Amino acid sequence: MVILNLSGDVALSGNGTAFGNSAASWSDAPPGTIIQVVQNIQGIGQVDSSDTTEYDIGLNCTITPQRADSKILIHANWSGIQEGAFLIDYYLNRGTTHIHMYQTYQGTGSWTVSFPNMMYLDSPATTSAVTYKITALVGSGHDLRTNYNATTSDDTTVHGELTGIGSRGTMILMEVAG
Repeated sequence: MVILNLSGDVALSGNGTAFGNSAASWSDAPPGTIIQVVQNIQGIGQVDSSDTTEYDIGLNCTITPQRADSKILIHANWSGIQEGAFLIDYYLNRGTTHIHMYQTYQGTGSWTVSFPNMMYLDSPATTSAVTYKITALVGSGHDLRTNYNATTSDDTTVHGELTGIGSRGTMILMEVAG
């Protein structure tokens, strides 16, 4: 069942039945109702790593569920460039806990571009704020740059940021009634 809230005052269920959507009435929402959507676009700067420590790529988003039985649908995408032949482990975290993993293999010695993405349905079982973030782990001595911005040939001047030709990562969280 797909629910679309167009006005902020009334939401319609898949069969056209109206139900109120004030904070006190979300408990009436049928299963599958999209209660809220939160988005974060990360595009300022870039994260560069060539060591074996897991690091935060800077893409995160926070949502406060209206219902404890809700699920959170997480969709995240970002760009990366990498040099060398190695595995890259990307983790989706709720707080500091890994809840999903995406692994890519970089098979050439030259720079290549990748566009990783994740989609995951989580059950946080809370009405407290929940923060999701992406972290990465690369092999020793290899270079991974996420949300990379185009640079001059001497690699000293960053262009792009939030204007121009830079890369951006996006995370969208959707609360789905349970």
